[in-house]
Amino acid sequence: MLMGKLKKLTLSYGEKIILNGLNGELRKGACIAVVGSNGAGKTTLLKLLSGELRPTTGEIAWNGKRPSVSYFEQEAQPAEVTDWSSKEIQLYNSKWKIPNGVAYDSASGGEQMKLRLAAALAEKSELLLLDEPTNHLDQESLDILAGIIKREKRTVVMVSHDRYFIDQTADIIFEIEHGALNVYEGNYSAYRKRKETEHAIQQKHYEQQQRKISHVEKQLKSLSDWSDKAHRDSTKKDGTKEYFRMKAKKRDVQIKSKQKRLESEIEKDRVVKPKDEQTVHFSIKGNRKVGKRVLELRNVGKSFGERCLFRDVNFTVQAGERLALVGENGSGKSTFFKMINGKEDFSGEIWLTNGMKIGYLSQTTVDFPEGQTVDSYFGVNNLEEQGKLRVYLDNLGLKASHWELPLSALSQGESLKVRLMQFILQETDVLLLDEPTNHLDLASREELERTLATFPGTLLFASHDRYFVERLSKGLLVFGQEEIQKIPMTLREWEQRNSSVSSADKREEERMILETELQAVLGKLSMKNSKDPSYAELDKEFHRLNKQLLDLKNKK
Repeated sequence: MLMGKLKKLTLSYGEKIILNGLNGELRKGACIAVVGSNGAGKTTLLKLLSGELRPTTGEIAWNGKRPSVSYFEQEAQPAEVTDWSSKEIQLYNSKWKIPNGVAYDSASGGEQMKLRLAAALAEKSELLLLDEPTNHLDQESLDILAGIIKREKRTVVMVSHDRYFIDQTADIIFEIEHGALNVYEGNYSAYRKRKETEHAIQQKHYEQQQRKISHVEKQLKSLSDWSDKAHRDSTKKDGTKEYFRMKAKKRDVQIKSKQKRLESEIEKDRVVKPKDEQTVHFSIKGNRKVGKRVLELRNVGKSFGERCLFRDVNFTVQAGERLALVGENGSGKSTFFKMINGKEDFSGEIWLTNGMKIGYLSQTTVDFPEGQTVDSYFGVNNLEEQGKLRVYLDNLGLKASHWELPLSALSQGESLKVRLMQFILQETDVLLLDEPTNHLDLASREELERTLATFPGTLLFASHDRYFVERLSKGLLVFGQEEIQKIPMTLREWEQRNSSVSSADKREEERMILETELQAVLGKLSMKNSKDPSYAELDKEFHRLNKQLLDLKNKK
C-alpha cells in the first residue's frame, strides 16, 4: 500500500540543480535506504519529505492526509524534548543500556546519539526519517536499531553509508546519481549486483552501437571519396563532363540517404554511453619495517574517577600489523588513541619507537586551525607543489573551488579527506584511525578500503563498519570487562570462536542435567523388582536419557 509518490520532484538553488525530476513511490511499512555520493542530495530529499524544504517544481503526493513525521538529523542539536526520562524514551534507552534519567548535556557522544534516536523512535510517527543514524554506534547498538526497524515495520527512509546495516534493514534502495533517482528492490548487496550488471549490459550495447556507427561511417567515407572524384571528373573538357556530373549527383543522393538512415536507426535505438560512477583515489605511502616493534603497552591502566576502563594491559604491536579496535561505545577505544598521542594521561607505560611518524584521525576531524583555507593550511608556495596538491584534491573528490574555502566551511567528509591528504604528504608510518568511514559516502569508503589494503605501514583503527573491519583487519584489540585483549583473529573468526565456546558451555550444562536425571532414574531402578509395574517405565526412561547423553557426547 502506498504512503505517497514523488512526482517530478525538483529542487535547485539558483542555476544549480540538486534534484532533477525525481519519480518514486513510498510504500507503507517499507525501509528505504537512500544512497549516493557526498553532495548528491540525499539529505536534501529527507528535508523535502520532512517539509523543512519545499520543492522548486514537482510535488510529494501523499495518499490521503500528510503522515506524521519524525526526523533524526545528522550531527544535529537535540530537538526540544520536555522530558528525556519519559517512559517512551526510557523504553528505547533500556535497549541501549543507557541509565534511567541521564541528562543529555552530561551524556557521552555515543549516548547523546542514542538519546536523540530514542526520542525520534518514541514519537511513533508514521514516517521515520533517519539521516546517518549509524554513525558512532557500536555493533551491538546497530543490531538493536536494525531489530527495531524490522520489528516495528513503520515506514522508514534513511540515509546511511553502513553497507552491512543497509543489508540488514532495507527493502528498497533509492540511488541519487547525477541529480536523478534510480530505484532498486532489495538490500545493498542486491542493488550493487544489479547496478553492475546494468552497467555492463549498457556498456556492451554502447560498444556495439559505436562499432555499427564506425562501419557505416567508413561506407559513407568511401561514397564521399567516389563523389569527390566524380565532381573532379565532371570538370574535364573531354566530352564526359555530363556523365560524371550525373554520377556525382547520384553519389550525393546515396550519401544523404545512407546518412539519414543511419541517424534514424541510431535515434530509434540510441544507447548513451554509461556514466562512470564517482571514483575517489587515495594513495597513502608509509614505511614497512616488518618484525620490529612500533608500540608496546606495559601495565597500562586508565580510569575516569571511580570508573575503570582497563587495567594492567600488556601487549606489543609489530610493524605492519593491522588491528581493529572493537568494543561497545564507552569501552575506551577513542581514549586509547588519545593516550598514544599524549592527549590523555594514564598509568603504566606506552613505548613508541623513535622517529616514527604517526597519523591520527579523530572522530571529529574538525580540529583545524581557525581562519585558514585549504591553500594556507598546507603552506605550499612553489607552483610544482601546488600542482601536486591540486591533483591530490581532485583524486580525493574535492573540486578546485575548495582550494580557497575556509577549513571551517568544509563538510565532515571533506575535512576527513583533507586530513588524509596530510598523511599522504607526510608518508606516515603508523595510522591511528578513529571511525574513519563516518561521513564518507559509499564510493569513498570503498576506495579507502582499497587504499588501506595496500598501505605498507602499521594500521590501528576503530570502526563500526563491519565490511570495513572484515576487509582490513588481521587481528583485534578487544575492549571490555576492564581489559584490552590482543586477539590474532579476524572479527568473523573471533565471533565464531565465542559462539562455539558458548555452545560448548550449553552442552556442558545439558550434560550435567542429563547425568543428574540419569542417576536419579538409576537409583529408583535399583530399588525396584523387575516384576514391579513401574520398572518397565523407569527402564525405558533410563535408556532414553542414556541415548541423549551419548548423542550429546558425539556432538563434541
